[in-house]
Amino acid sequence: MSTDRHRPLVSVAALATAVVILTGCGPQEADVTPDEARETLTGIIHDTAELLGTPGWEESSAPGVQTCDGGNGIKWDYLYTAPRGDVDPMADVEKIAAHWETLGMTVRVNTEHDPVVFATGGPLQGLSFDTGPAKYGIGGTSACVPGNADQIRDEEYVG
Repeated sequence: MSTDRHRPLVSVAALATAVVILTGCGPQEADVTPDEARETLTGIIHDTAELLGTPGWEESSAPGVQTCDGGNGIKWDYLYTAPRGDVDPMADVEKIAAHWETLGMTVRVNTEHDPVVFATGGPLQGLSFDTGPAKYGIGGTSACVPGNADQIRDEEYVG
C-alpha cells in the first residue's frame, strides 16, 4: 500500500491541527456574539475559496465550537476542502496570501513541501490554506468571544 495514496488525508488533518496550534486563544472580542464569530469565520473561508475558482468545495464538518484556552469564552473552528485539480498551487498561494493581508492579517508562507499559507490576526485568530497534494484545504479559528461551549452544543443538538 502506497503512503502517497493517504497523503491528502494526512495533509488536511495536518492543516486542521496547525490551525488549532497556531491560533491558541487571545483576548476576547467582547462586542461579538458567538453567532457573529461563526459567521465571520465561515464567511471569510468561503470568500477565500471563491477567489480560487476551484470547483467542489465542501465542509469537512459543520463549524465546531470549543472553549477558549483558559476556559474563558468560546471560539469556532472550521475546515473547507476541495479537489485541487490541475492548477498552479503557487499562484493560488500568492493570491490567498495577498487577500488575507488585505484583511489585516499577518501572513507567512511555507514552501518546504506542498505550499501552505498561515495567517493570524485581523478578524480571526488564524487561518491556513493547504495546497495538497490532491486536495486544497482552508481552515481557521474564530476570535474568542463571550459564551459557553457546552450551552451552545446543547442548543445546537436540542434545537
